[in-house]
Parts: sequence; C-alpha cells; structure tokens
Amino acid sequence: LMGYVNSVKNSYIKQLLDSFFMEDTAFIHKFKNVSAAKTVHHGFSGGLLEHSLSVTRMCAHMADNYDYLNRDLLVACAMLHDAGKVRELSAFPKNDYTDEGNFIGHIVIGYEMIMEKVRGIEGFPEVLASEIGHCILSHHGELEYGSPKKPSIAEALALSMADNMDAKMETMREVLE
Repeated sequence: LMGYVNSVKNSYIKQLLDSFFMEDTAFIHKFKNVSAAKTVHHGFSGGLLEHSLSVTRMCAHMADNYDYLNRDLLVACAMLHDAGKVRELSAFPKNDYTDEGNFIGHIVIGYEMIMEKVRGIEGFPEVLASEIGHCILSHHGELEYGSPKKPSIAEALALSMADNMDAKMETMREVLE
C-alpha cells in the first residue's frame, strides 16, 4: 500500500495520505489489524488492509486504462474508502460493530475522519476536498446499499465498481474454500 501512497504526485493528496498512513500511528495499527466486515467479505484480522490494497490495485489499473480518470484522486480514495471501519468495527477476537458503527456507519465516519485531516492541510483545494468526499460517500454505489450519494464523477463510479468487485470475489473465494 505504501508504494501507492508514494506514487501520488498531487502534493495535497500526498499530504492527506501521509497524515493517515505515515503519521497516525493509532490509525495505522487499527487499519492493519481490523477486518473489512463482520461477516461476508474479508471478515478476518488484516482484512481491511487486504481489501483496501486490492481495491487500490484495481483502481490503479483502471486509471492506466482510462486516461480521463484522475489517478491520484482515484488511488487515494481507494486507499481511504473504508477508513471509517477502524472505528465501525471492534478489534479481534470480538470483531463486532461498535456503538458508533451501529449508529453512524463507516461511510460517514470515514468521511468525517478524512475531512478533519483535509481541514488541517493549509490551502487544500475546496473542489478536490469535495471530490474526495463524494468518492467516500458514494463508494457503495447505491442509496439502498448505504451510500448517502450515488456516484456522479468518473472516479467515484470506478471506485464503487472496484469495491463491489473485490467484496464479491472475496466472498466467492471464501465459499469455494
């Protein structure tokens, strides 16, 4: 994952990623150890990191294939799309929803976490902050799947598809195993 962090050229996005993956030791510890879900996909210790890396790889490939995608935006949002799960789910062996997770959910929690760090970066462009926020809020793709917004920019659509694909492929792998 750090290879993707270091590949980002946009200085604002790079600062945002560094604030999570280089500077926030509590976040890093939880991100590496928590699951991506209580059940269904990546419901094991380290599942969030594995899922986030897989989604990031797919998004990087999409950005290579579709030159109109903003690679830095898409890759950063892929890395951060489930950041809120570090507070939505409790650590193992419990691996259950926290009160905050039950009441608010990882999408809104993650959005709030990211926007808090964005506000700490001097001069962070408002439009870029909105694009990142939109990608996080819409990454489940549909309102009925828990997203407060449907994807309305190309990067949000690509992220939603990569997230959905990885979750479904991991579910299939677990069933076949």
